[in-house]
Amino acid sequence: MLGAIQYDGFGCIAPESHPAVAHARSLSSEQLGTVYSEIQKLSSKYEKDNYETQISRKEIPNSLLFLDAELIRVYRSRGPYIILANCFDERIELSLSSSDDPKATITLYWAEPTNENPYTTGKEVLWEGSNEL
Repeated sequence: MLGAIQYDGFGCIAPESHPAVAHARSLSSEQLGTVYSEIQKLSSKYEKDNYETQISRKEIPNSLLFLDAELIRVYRSRGPYIILANCFDERIELSLSSSDDPKATITLYWAEPTNENPYTTGKEVLWEGSNEL
């Protein structure tokens, strides 16, 4: 096991100690509810016609600027997710359950590599709510 990797502001790693993880954890339940609602609206607009839609930083709606996100992706096969920090194969992201799921959730993911699997991720459910928009 590699042990806990600390983010020191240099290099290209996206571990739990990255500032984007702390920022995501600092979001209020109300803010996370807004994220879920707004992203599901975007998702319903794009997912049926496109396999994948990317919304870049400059195209992110004003109602979601508090996320300081790099990118929002909407996939038909995977569902929507938000990239908060991107580093080649490593990302800090918020993954949202689809609007068809019985439970609405937002899960935070970060890089947590091991010797056995350098692509292992850590995760934490940050928000659970109703799936009624």
